[in-house]
Amino acid sequence: SKKPGDDLMSGSINGDAAVEVEATKEAKDSEYQSIVTLVRSAQSKPAKFVRMADRYAVPFTIISLVIGVAAWIFSKDPTRFAEVMVVASPCPLLIAAPVALISGMSSMSNSHIIVKSGPTIEKLANAKTFAFDKTGTLTKNQLVIDQIVPVSDKITKEQLQSLAASVEQQSTHVIASSLVKVTDKKLIKPAHNIKETTGQGVEGTVGDHVIKVGRTEFTDPNNKMNINFGSTTITISIDGKYAGYITFKDQIRPETPSTLVRLRRQGAKHIMMLTGDHKDAADKIGKAAGVDDIRYQLLPDEKIKAIRNVKKENRPVVMTGDGINDAPSLTAADVGIAMGAKGASAASESADAVIMVDDLSKINDAVAISKHTMKVANVDVLTAITIIICVELIAFTGIIPAIWGAIVQECIDLLSISLALLAKTKPKNPKQTGEVATN
Repeated sequence: SKKPGDDLMSGSINGDAAVEVEATKEAKDSEYQSIVTLVRSAQSKPAKFVRMADRYAVPFTIISLVIGVAAWIFSKDPTRFAEVMVVASPCPLLIAAPVALISGMSSMSNSHIIVKSGPTIEKLANAKTFAFDKTGTLTKNQLVIDQIVPVSDKITKEQLQSLAASVEQQSTHVIASSLVKVTDKKLIKPAHNIKETTGQGVEGTVGDHVIKVGRTEFTDPNNKMNINFGSTTITISIDGKYAGYITFKDQIRPETPSTLVRLRRQGAKHIMMLTGDHKDAADKIGKAAGVDDIRYQLLPDEKIKAIRNVKKENRPVVMTGDGINDAPSLTAADVGIAMGAKGASAASESADAVIMVDDLSKINDAVAISKHTMKVANVDVLTAITIIICVELIAFTGIIPAIWGAIVQECIDLLSISLALLAKTKPKNPKQTGEVATN
């Protein structure tokens, strides 16, 4: 609700009344542009991450050089050094990991998860902290009735719900549609002379009674009840007399609690919920979901701070959200995952991965596939490096000429590629166990 003299945020829509608005700031200072700026800022400060291939590169290079130099010294022939270097191929590091990651990305897409880059899989496999937005992520975009409270014994809860749903049945407001959806069709009666006041409520005639449903100041202008509601609430009046109220709560996704339980089995040490909602609503959902760390009434920049302040030992951090206000925090996280079932949004564009179906448990699949992919990649690289070092030791003796060394090196490359393709196989029953077991 706004009155003359109040500030308006960009994107505000006036209702059924004409208003005159004075622009006091430039477009670049709008709330939307501040979110865009936060996204760009987060992109310019990525977290440091050492890739798997980089961790193996230095020790492999040192070992190969030591063997090559030793061969030169003992044989006193520089050709022996060249023969060792021919078989000392870095191809497993250059080929095995990327092929495994591409195979993992293919496996992800088969599970309705779009991953935009290989490093995302590496970070997901090692993730220690998972942060979630509340509305639309841990919960559905559908409200459910929490309490129905009549003002007196003269009217029952069922009658109060019936009158409210009857008047609200033609409204497109999210509260109205939620109320009508959960109300038994037998309780919804014909309503006449319906008039909706944008941002305030709906008025209509049900039978011989004038019913008002909406904000307290709309249904009970004198606010005789003087109740401070701590959650989403509509009040109802009958023929101008306050009759009671109905409170609503977010409907937690049925898969949310089990998803978080499986994430802990998969190695999550810390689970956060970052929401702009007030404390009561956040606590109800957070506790029902099994969240460790509940943070509420956060603006987009405060969500970024919460993610960046995660301790080093609890990184990488994975953030999951679905709204435009989640875009900066998705970018700031080590891995941003967007719930993209409803189509493209700023969240989907800013995210490293997008879940294309309306199913939060796909995060478990993403983590399981990532762990399986990295297991295959690590085994592949270590196997290839071990074989190469053994061949280097044979070349040390001079048994393998350079031409045969080159052929052997190509065979090792083919072996690396073949092993890497195993990452395309899915882990066994990741939804049931939360663990990773290769086929």
